[in-house]
Amino acid sequence: MWRAPVLLVVALVSGGCMLIAPRPEVRPGAFAERTVVLLVEGTPGLAFEGSYGTPAQSTSARGTVPAQFVMKTRVGVAATFTKAAAEGELIVRVLVNDQEVLRRSTSAPFGTIIVTRSFSP
Repeated sequence: MWRAPVLLVVALVSGGCMLIAPRPEVRPGAFAERTVVLLVEGTPGLAFEGSYGTPAQSTSARGTVPAQFVMKTRVGVAATFTKAAAEGELIVRVLVNDQEVLRRSTSAPFGTIIVTRSFSP
């Protein structure tokens, strides 16, 4: 019986602490804009489809290996590429400001590669 009032008091006190705790300040321009290049490589001529962009907005992509997609972002990148055939290898490399930060590959029939990378200030 006494548990409900105690839980209510604890919830109110902890919620009040959230209201008075200082919030981290994020200044405009705190996150630097980065140039992200997605290199789609592997078996030459292999068809693929997918999408790339930021976690909030994406663009559809379709093509054949080799291919390259360039974007500018402050927050991060998210991409998905799927092989349009059972055979062949698909490789996705992520370059941020000309440095490779991530590499994924698949040889699975109609395999999918998912890459995500978030940026900090």
